[in-house]
Amino acid sequence: MLTRTIVMLFVTGLLSACASAPRIQTVQAPGVDLSAYQSFSFVEPLGTDRAGYASLISRQLKFSTQRELELLGLDYVDDASQADLLVNFHAHLDERIRTRAVPEPYIGPTFYDYRYGYYSPWPTYTTRTEIEQYSEGTVVIDLIDAKTNEMIWEGSARNKVTENTRRNAARVIDEAVVRIFRKFP
Repeated sequence: MLTRTIVMLFVTGLLSACASAPRIQTVQAPGVDLSAYQSFSFVEPLGTDRAGYASLISRQLKFSTQRELELLGLDYVDDASQADLLVNFHAHLDERIRTRAVPEPYIGPTFYDYRYGYYSPWPTYTTRTEIEQYSEGTVVIDLIDAKTNEMIWEGSARNKVTENTRRNAARVIDEAVVRIFRKFP
C-alpha cells in the first residue's frame, strides 16, 4: 500500500502544465535499427505493479505508450511471445532539498554600533540561506528486444511534483509519455 501510494504520488507529480516542462532523456543501444521492429507487447508484471495488481499509473502508462507506439507504426499484440519488442515501466519518487544563498541589503551599524567595526552609513550586503524541500518524480519507459531479452531503448521524464500534478495525474502521465516519444528516433 505504501509503495503504491509513493509511486502514485511520484508519477502524478511528474509534470505540470503550469510548472516547468519535464526533463526528458533517451538512450538507444548502439548499432540497433529500431525500424526493424514491427510489433510490441507489455511485460508481465510491469515494474510499476509492485503490489501484485495493475495500478492506475500502469493503466495510464500502457494506454499512452500503446497509442504512441501505434502512431510510430508498430502493432500491438496480446501475446508477448509473438512480439518483437517488450515494453516495461519504472517509476520512483525522490525527496530533494534545494539550498541557495540570497543576498540581502544590510544597513551598517549606527553611531552606537561602532564597536562592531562598521563605521559606514552606506548599506552593505549579507546573505541568508533559503532551504526548499520538494518531491521529484521520474517515469521510465524501457523497450526490450524480445528475442535477445536486452534493452534497446529507454526514455525517461523527470519533474517536480506539485499539488496540481497530483490532482491531474492521468493528464500529466499522458503528456510525459508524449514528450518521451517525441525523442524516439
